Amino acid sequence: MPYLDILKIVFMKKCFALLFFVSTLGYSQNTKNVLFLGNSYTNYNDLPKLIEDIAASQGDVLTHNQNTPGGKSLQGHSTDATSMSLVKQGGWDYVVLQDQSQRPSFSPASVSVNSLPYAKQLSDTIYKYSPCGEPLFYMTWGRKNGDASNCASYPPVCTYAGMQARLRSSYLIMGQENSAPVSPVGAVWRDFLQNNPTVELYNADESHPSLNGSYLAACTFYAAMFHKSPVGAWKPTTMSSSLATAIQTQVANTVFDSLSVWRIDTSAVPPKGTSANLGGSRPRALIQFFATDSLRLDSVRWFYGNGLRASGFSASDTFTIPNGGNIYIYSEHWRKCQVSLDTINFAFLSADQFQSADKKFSIYPNPSTDRIRLETDLIGPVYFKLVSSEGRILEDGILENNEINLRNLESGEYILQLEVGGIFYHHKLLKL
Repeated sequence: MPYLDILKIVFMKKCFALLFFVSTLGYSQNTKNVLFLGNSYTNYNDLPKLIEDIAASQGDVLTHNQNTPGGKSLQGHSTDATSMSLVKQGGWDYVVLQDQSQRPSFSPASVSVNSLPYAKQLSDTIYKYSPCGEPLFYMTWGRKNGDASNCASYPPVCTYAGMQARLRSSYLIMGQENSAPVSPVGAVWRDFLQNNPTVELYNADESHPSLNGSYLAACTFYAAMFHKSPVGAWKPTTMSSSLATAIQTQVANTVFDSLSVWRIDTSAVPPKGTSANLGGSRPRALIQFFATDSLRLDSVRWFYGNGLRASGFSASDTFTIPNGGNIYIYSEHWRKCQVSLDTINFAFLSADQFQSADKKFSIYPNPSTDRIRLETDLIGPVYFKLVSSEGRILEDGILENNEINLRNLESGEYILQLEVGGIFYHHKLLKL
């Protein structure tokens, strides 16, 4: 896979250098071999087949096997001959682990005895026989009106909200204790219900999923396994396009907004960098780059593109800025048998491109309380960027009426970058 297999570009600015961030997110593999160990929550509406169909519509492949007898718990799977035989076959990218629907919602003391030890036992076996794979814990949802059968003995499960909170906590602990990701179906379920209270996710028994609920779970698993948004994916023929889009969008919002919480794909967090143009007769730049947000990496290697390299979760070096103005830093993120490749492009403007605006523009009033006005003799449209002192672009576009409104900005210092005819100018602004 080439380093410049570019999927995404994010623009940032730091210390008067223009920094373009180019990243290959996730891994190149688009086929996942998955074993499902659960119960009727997995078996209802054939959840694995729903995930397979969603993956196929997105150009991905899911192969799978399962052992999902009704009511089965993690404890039951840990001694089940069929489950253990399947785990020991090895070669799984993920083994989905789902406890009996009520057990993880019980008290922390109960969970510590009846769920957590078996989550660890199963996880250890999975890691042993699938050294390149990992467990994937299936966070389920609270019952529609709580768990009436256990309400008297443990009041937190008397309501949906209370039961859901306990399930969330227990499954996240399972993930943390076993260095494994969690498919946050229950969290997506909660968020979707808050935003779409009239949509029915439950079967008539107020516990098992309707087709809507199973589709929500399938979209969540697709995002957790393939690290891709399900928006635009396949939907059941009986489901309206508007409902499918609403479910897909909620999945994308909940899953990708908290990847580190669910421990999903945290080994592929893109590297970051900062730069400072040191100037001089041969302009040089100090560049720092780091992958410290990648929580589950074994090692990181950095390649400068000029034959030099470094290793470690962070590094820095001084570079002579080439005539083209671009300095590329390539990285390899290793975890187990997997590697992700990323690129950071630090693009510097040369001194003749990046000039002071003082002699080309009249900018007043400066300082200002609400707006500034610009006048220039330069011919052509004026493009502007208003940048915070931290390098964040606050506003950009073509200058209209020769004015820029500062009214919504906090008091402080800002950088105004202007471009006319391919020449860049910069000026400091002070908002009172």
